Amino acid sequence: MSDNNILKIGTRASPLALWQAYEAKKLLLNAEIIKIKTTGDKVTDQPLSAIGGKGLFTKEIDKELINKRIDLAVHSLKDIPTTIPEEFNLSFILPRGAPEDILISQNNSKNIYSLPINSTIGTSSPRRYAQIKRIRPDIKILPIRGNINTRLDKVKNKEVTAIILALAGINRLKIEIPYSILDYEECMPAASQGIIGITYLKSNIKVQTILSKLININTQYQAIGERAVLNVINGDCHSPIAVTSSIISNRISISAKIFSIDGKNMIEQCKTDITENAEMLGKDIGNNLIKMGALELLKL
Repeated sequence: MSDNNILKIGTRASPLALWQAYEAKKLLLNAEIIKIKTTGDKVTDQPLSAIGGKGLFTKEIDKELINKRIDLAVHSLKDIPTTIPEEFNLSFILPRGAPEDILISQNNSKNIYSLPINSTIGTSSPRRYAQIKRIRPDIKILPIRGNINTRLDKVKNKEVTAIILALAGINRLKIEIPYSILDYEECMPAASQGIIGITYLKSNIKVQTILSKLININTQYQAIGERAVLNVINGDCHSPIAVTSSIISNRISISAKIFSIDGKNMIEQCKTDITENAEMLGKDIGNNLIKMGALELLKL
């Protein structure tokens, strides 16, 4: 931390990442934003799975944290691997955004089912790919990457019939465009979708003290529970795995689905427990899915 006690917040430089960092800064008050370019930002012409998969949007930022050039890092939680460096802590101070996926299409289709025959959907997500193919095997999938506006241009320029995006991103950037929210039977979201995570060094007691007073407890329970499912299965946001949760009073329900990449095979599990048992519940669901053949399914 610098001599003037201003907290240095590390983040990617994309519009959405900066929005997240500035939202955290509002709570932290005395802080400044440090923009950091990651491997995932530099290589945009290949699927993430082809250039290493896990940690592509976090590794460079992690190095800045370890070297104490920043005090904390703000990420989309789904970009943070379920196993983080031993010297890091993970904190949640912001409310979860909308977890759902949305469909944006040339003809403003209400859902994937109503898209024209042999449509093309732009997505590089194996999770979305599998769920699309499961209900509409005729649809062609075009891998696309880039920021939200780059993806929207694909529809505008008629390079694809439709794209699927996270609703939280559209809401946060206040992008006004017609879309349809996809129900979970069509496209269940990724684990931690809509959640913002903050990493910092365990040894940084000042940051730990500040963040501990700002914890959003429901977001924390959902994050811990959903990530526990992935951790048991050794999955990440580049796997054909969907996980979501909801909290009513002091009880949390976690639902998970695992697909073969072609969408033809699927197993699922849903269980409920008290919120304090969120991590144990997530692990239990993950282990049950393994007993049902999750690891074999992910190899198909």
